[in-house]
Amino acid sequence: MRSGRGSLLGDWLDTTNHKDKLIALIGGVIGLYLSLEVAASVTDNGINGLILASLGATAVLLFAAPHAAMSQPRNVLGGHAVAAIVGVLVRDVLPHPLLAAAVAVGLAIWLMHYLRCLHPPGGATALYAVLGGESVHTLGPWFLLHPVLSSVGVMLVVAVIINYPFPWRRYPASLTPTPEAPEQGPLAALERAGLGQDDLEHAMREMNLYLDLTEDDLARLYLLARRHHQHPDPITPAAIQPDNCFSNGGSDADWAVRRVLNIDDGQVTYRNLAGPETPRQDRVTLAEFTAWAHHQLDPKSAPGD
Repeated sequence: MRSGRGSLLGDWLDTTNHKDKLIALIGGVIGLYLSLEVAASVTDNGINGLILASLGATAVLLFAAPHAAMSQPRNVLGGHAVAAIVGVLVRDVLPHPLLAAAVAVGLAIWLMHYLRCLHPPGGATALYAVLGGESVHTLGPWFLLHPVLSSVGVMLVVAVIINYPFPWRRYPASLTPTPEAPEQGPLAALERAGLGQDDLEHAMREMNLYLDLTEDDLARLYLLARRHHQHPDPITPAAIQPDNCFSNGGSDADWAVRRVLNIDDGQVTYRNLAGPETPRQDRVTLAEFTAWAHHQLDPKSAPGD
């Protein structure tokens, strides 16, 4: 994931392949269409735009990010249910529609946090409960069951069916194939590496962070990153080109970064950008530099000259 510090708009890495994107497209079309057919039956004169926003946002999460924490059934059903209940109650208490809508969304966010069912589309559901018009108001508490949970439930069923043939993206995340023995799972592997689930939770609390990953996915992410750091794809001489940056993969005081300045007759001239020899410029053979280089860095993310 790229840091958003380099741009006010942010720059986040999307590592999904073309097949995943196509599955998201197909799932979104089918899931949203069937859900809208269910939701549309609640009104006499067409479907309200606010329920479109709510279900559309849920479709993005279920089919583009099926393993995200906010996409799991607890979050989807709980988030929409909490938002619907809050919206109905606030609508009946506050006579000013716009104020009631704002208060309903704020309270829904607050409650979803504490009930561990944060689901962003719930905000639109709360708005729908308040500003959905007379056809929604006349439903009273039944609004929770239909159209909210009925339409969302249909989309959940489609998400399970569409994602199931692809083991790496099965929904919910708990259906993803794991080793038969629990001691072979990612959290157990993390503990064998010297870290545990408590360590992950402590780090998140220190950062005051809501991380949209399941615990297994977070552990797997750490293990794969560490494995790649320890055994990356080997650097070849062809990769040693002027302006390219490389690290030795060391830790703490041994960590070093070099920028290639020039290559001439099998000799590499480089500048140390980080490490004990910074900011010295030096020259070694191409074979020596290749043996030293552990992995290549993005020049934009390398330490400054």
